[in-house]
Amino acid sequence: MKKVIFITVALFFAASCHSPVGKIASPDGDFQTLFDKSLKYMEYPFHIDSAMMVLRALLPDAQGVHRAKVLNLIGVSHDITGQYDSAATYLYEALRLAEEVRDDSLQISVYNNLGMLQYALHDADESVNYYRKALAIAEKKNQTILVARLLNNIGNTYLTLAGDFEKAIPYFEQCVEASVQAGYRDAIRTASLNLAEIYSAQGDLDKALHTVNRLAAEGLTDRQAEYILGGIAFKKGDYPEAIRIYQQMFRVLITREWEFTILKSIAEVYKASGNLDSTVFYLEKTFALRDTLHNQQKTQSINQLKIEYETEKDKTQIATLEEEKRLILWLGITVAAVLLLALAALFLLWRWTVQKRRLAEQHVKQLEQEKQLIATQALLDGELQERSRIARDLHDSLGSKLTGLKMNLAGMKNDASNGKTEVENFDRAMYILDDSIQDMRRVAHHLMPDTLSRFGLKASVSDFCDTLPCVKFAWYGDESRIDRKLEDMMYRITHELMNNALKHSGASHILVQIVQESDRIALTVQDNGCGFDPSQHFKGMGLANIRTRVTSFGGNLMIDSKADGTEINLEFRIES
Repeated sequence: MKKVIFITVALFFAASCHSPVGKIASPDGDFQTLFDKSLKYMEYPFHIDSAMMVLRALLPDAQGVHRAKVLNLIGVSHDITGQYDSAATYLYEALRLAEEVRDDSLQISVYNNLGMLQYALHDADESVNYYRKALAIAEKKNQTILVARLLNNIGNTYLTLAGDFEKAIPYFEQCVEASVQAGYRDAIRTASLNLAEIYSAQGDLDKALHTVNRLAAEGLTDRQAEYILGGIAFKKGDYPEAIRIYQQMFRVLITREWEFTILKSIAEVYKASGNLDSTVFYLEKTFALRDTLHNQQKTQSINQLKIEYETEKDKTQIATLEEEKRLILWLGITVAAVLLLALAALFLLWRWTVQKRRLAEQHVKQLEQEKQLIATQALLDGELQERSRIARDLHDSLGSKLTGLKMNLAGMKNDASNGKTEVENFDRAMYILDDSIQDMRRVAHHLMPDTLSRFGLKASVSDFCDTLPCVKFAWYGDESRIDRKLEDMMYRITHELMNNALKHSGASHILVQIVQESDRIALTVQDNGCGFDPSQHFKGMGLANIRTRVTSFGGNLMIDSKADGTEINLEFRIES
């Protein structure tokens, strides 16, 4: 959860602090399109590698403010993955470039990300230092929402890392003021709840209650606010009100963590009020939520509460029954320990059996998948060999025969002494032969393109795209040759995807992009057509067939189709 919050805040500043520099065209494509794609990837933690691949492809050609933007996002990506030293290197370089080009918005973003980096390193002073630098620029530019977020970041740093209430309070108060001015309701609620917790911890219960009630009047309360109200009532000694608030929280769906916290708080209120029966009841429910590793501690605590309860009821009998109770207690602890050990052994045996069965099932599934992949790969190999054989036969056998026949007919025409009608028949036959030879060559080239076998994937795809005026092709990264089977499969899938876009989507513009690194290669086909439903079945090669081919090479396929266009992404690992 902490990582998701970090990504959300970092991307908020990266998106909101973009300076209006427009778009820049690189030799092989559009910078802004790929940069926005990297931002989209970074919204999901499991796509950080894809974002890094795009950013690394952009970095060599990026200059000035564009290079600073790329370095900033690379630094954030390294921070998210825990590579703090390299994150600092990229962020400081981004800051240097942002200061050189005097881009205030970008400086805010980099300073904020440096503050988050220091927060992850638990350095409160350095974290606050960078947040303040960002805050000074944001206040100068009158960006109220950014000001509110930065004030909340500073207050939270003082509260969670330094534990300094006095320093945290002014920043939370200023955050509330700025958020009210900007109509930023989320920040109003977050900062106000932090203030209420601080006031309650300091013993200023009236001020804490006033803060929460003010949120309620504005319709900004949540479960945290209700819990704070329960704590305030408890500290004031109003036990019935505290119980009422805590029990009311059970009427809505809550997480197990909240349930544990509320049960524990109710038990504490009943214990403070002297109601030992209810205390034991709620403590039993509290301990029932604990992990089995805490069962022994739970049993001892409940037994101790029972002993205290019995002692409170029967004070006159303590002297005569003390030794007997002590023996019973030790006997109960011993029996409980034996039972717990037996239960633990049974539980571990059950877990081991389940795990063994699960591993066996996974092994069977893996073997089935490997068998299917081997069969698919064999089918693709056979198809490739058959295409090559047919292409050679068409070119070497049928092609040479048709060409020889054409030459013989031409000779017959020159030597003929027939009339005009016979010459026209010869001309018509010659035209049909020419057309047949061209068709034969086109079929042979499609079965096994000469450009693909001689020069590789980039040249063959580029040649094919050049024949279509509405298609734009861009290649990024390494241009070295890869596995011939993978080249052939990617070429044919590219051919099929473009044909589908032209035949079925009504697209007027198609963008084909390939990014190759030392260990991976990615293909993207975008169009502005009418889109389609990927779950439907289509004739021809079909998405199911494409998925099978991609899976056989261990690749990934992602489809994003809407009414205004379709984007299909494929990614494969390259064995070194």
